[in-house]
Amino acid sequence: MAEKFLITGATGKTSELVVAQLLAKRADVRALVRDVAKAAALKSKGVELSPGDFDQPGSLVRALDGVTSVFLLTPPHPDDSGMVARFLDAAMSSPTAPRIVRLSAIKATEGGPTESTRGHGRADRAILESGLPYAILRPSYFMQNLLGSAESILTNGTLVPPTGDGRIGFIDVRDIANVAAAVLLDREWDHGIYDLTGPASVSFHDVARDLGVALGREVTYVPVTPEQARQTALRSGWGEWTAGIMADYTVAYGKGWGDFTTSFVQKITGHPPRSVAQFAREVFVPALQR
Repeated sequence: MAEKFLITGATGKTSELVVAQLLAKRADVRALVRDVAKAAALKSKGVELSPGDFDQPGSLVRALDGVTSVFLLTPPHPDDSGMVARFLDAAMSSPTAPRIVRLSAIKATEGGPTESTRGHGRADRAILESGLPYAILRPSYFMQNLLGSAESILTNGTLVPPTGDGRIGFIDVRDIANVAAAVLLDREWDHGIYDLTGPASVSFHDVARDLGVALGREVTYVPVTPEQARQTALRSGWGEWTAGIMADYTVAYGKGWGDFTTSFVQKITGHPPRSVAQFAREVFVPALQR
């Protein structure tokens, strides 16, 4: 049977990059989308659109028709594991028994320090127990999250993300997408769980220095407390669930929870992961200049 790929979260930054790489290989790609109009750009590139979402089991069955491999990305949500469970129910009933390449989260486990970590842990366990072929990707802190501090950096030269003061193996979303595409295209990586990081575990003080060099100005990291992280999230309109997660992440990162690196990006893609300095030059500064 010829490979047919289903991509969820297809209009998001990570999935868009995955789709582009699959299309470059002339793969047959379908996208599960809530709003077909917003996915017009995908359709223009040759992606088949399948309307639906994780709360509509019938739409999942239709989207999975004939599909052999799935890139499964779910949005941040209290019901993350429920979304994955409903998707797996549809996948397990499909005659093609598709393999699931799941974008999970750093150190996902049911005993993790945040509700997001625990939700991803429950979802990952469901995949392991489904009997379907799988590969689970657990990326570290996204470098692209640093773009959320662009305004404070431009205004007063400060980097104030809602995280702790520990060291982290930051990873570029481009590397996550490269890994995902490589795993989707090569079943050698099936039945594995891959923790993905950048090349080094660095502090936010190091990140501020690299951003400052790329921008040609001084940037200073200002650590925040868990309560300040929670209040920042609430003021941004993110709601209590996300605010609680931000506070818990602040505590966890401050205790060194993200202080590790792995070699999986190099092993799977054949190239080393991008550094924070490279991200600053190639992504951060151009984004601020638009």
